[in-house]
Amino acid sequence: MLATFCVAGVAKADIQRTLEGRWVANNKSLALDLSRCGDGWCGIEVTNAGSCGRTILRVANGTGDDDGKLTGRLQLATQTQPYTIAIHLFRRNPNDPETLMIRGHTRGDAGTHVQPWRRIYPYMAEFARVGDITCRHDPKVS
Repeated sequence: MLATFCVAGVAKADIQRTLEGRWVANNKSLALDLSRCGDGWCGIEVTNAGSCGRTILRVANGTGDDDGKLTGRLQLATQTQPYTIAIHLFRRNPNDPETLMIRGHTRGDAGTHVQPWRRIYPYMAEFARVGDITCRHDPKVS
């Protein structure tokens, strides 16, 4: 049982160490710089020109499960319903680089009122780490 706790602790530490960096969707539709912000993680959109955009992804610290999945919110465009997402790091083969999978939908959190006639939009993208971050989340100053 002690070995299980040690492996789980190492897995969570490994996820946090590996998560920081620049990630580009395999279909090139989105690039993110993921870094620590406050008690969690933030994803800053990287434009096609390579400049830093707005913070579009937020994941709270401590939301991971035993599979190493982290949950949070992704808002691709302003004034739109954000996606409730899960982030998962994995390797297809032991020698392959890690892949970041983001899956979610616009249904909302379990605690929010869901309207049965409202259309639900799914989101799923696979990302590859391409380097270190250059865009960091800066906390707002009053």
